[in-house]
This record gives sequence, C-alpha cells and structure tokens, in this order.
Amino acid sequence: MTTTLLIILLISIIQTFSIFSFVLCHRNHLPKMTGMLVSMSLGMSVGLWIGVIFGIIWTGNLFQSTVYAILIGLTVGYVTGMPIGLIAVIDGALSGLMGGMMGAMLGDMIAMSHPDTTIKLLSFIISMILTIVLYTIGEQIQNKTYHSFWFVNHSFLMLFIITAIYFGLSFTGPVFFGH
Repeated sequence: MTTTLLIILLISIIQTFSIFSFVLCHRNHLPKMTGMLVSMSLGMSVGLWIGVIFGIIWTGNLFQSTVYAILIGLTVGYVTGMPIGLIAVIDGALSGLMGGMMGAMLGDMIAMSHPDTTIKLLSFIISMILTIVLYTIGEQIQNKTYHSFWFVNHSFLMLFIITAIYFGLSFTGPVFFGH
C-alpha cells in the first residue's frame, strides 16, 4: 500500500465515520428524506470507491472484487440507514449493492490503462459529494436545534481544504505499485 492510497483511504474513512456519527447522534432531528439521502450517498460512495480499488487489485477476477465490494457497500448503506428507519435501510443497502457492482466493473476495466488517475479523480469527486452531504446534515440539524455547526458556516473552507489536499496528491507517487 502506497502513501498516496493511505492518505486517500484516511480521508474517506474520516468522512464516512463523521457523517455516520452525526446521523447517529442527531437522528431525532433529521427528516426521513435527509436520512435516506445520507444512507444512499454513503452506501453508493463506499461501494463505488471500494469496488474500483478491489477491481484494480484483483484484475481479471471480477467475481471476487464484485462480491467483496457489494458486501462492503451494502453493509455501509444498511448500517447508515438503521438509525433513520426501514426505508433508509433499504435505500442504503440497494445503493451500496449497486455502487459496489459498478465500482468493481470500472476498476477491472481501467486497471491496465490509468488506474492512478482514476482513483485520484474518483476519490476527489466522492470526497466533494460527501462534504456536501455533511453540509446538508448540518443545515438540517441547525434548522431544528438552533445550534451553529462550524462546517455549516465554513463549508467553502472545507471544500477548499479538500481540493488543496487532492491537488497535492496529484504530485505524489503512484497509488498502486505494478499497475
């Protein structure tokens, strides 16, 4: 595992756990529709992202990469939807399933051409989407509880920091050795 992939993994894990912990702590203040959005976004993002990585790592073994990516995406979508309700669980699980399947296919297809560029670009896009999801959660909670959350007031700063990190990662080494 390279340093670049470790940094990208760390950013994605921090975002995923911060969104999940926010949903868990403030589930009573979130509308059902926002909860469904969060579970679908996390399930799809994690499934897609993990699927691409597994597809690149296990090039030529589409079955293995698809099964593991589906299981991880489905689990994240399911667990994220649990605090909200049954509809959010179904939406999150199905989105994770679909994201894992699509990610594994994409990773297997691009493994020989441009895996580093694809991983960096896909991670950047997913990170931006998850930042907007976190902003949406904070905005919904702020409307209900009248507290001011720092990322709601400084969302452009968060987007700028993530952009700067990924811009810096474009100058680092490869994401995968041997590809």
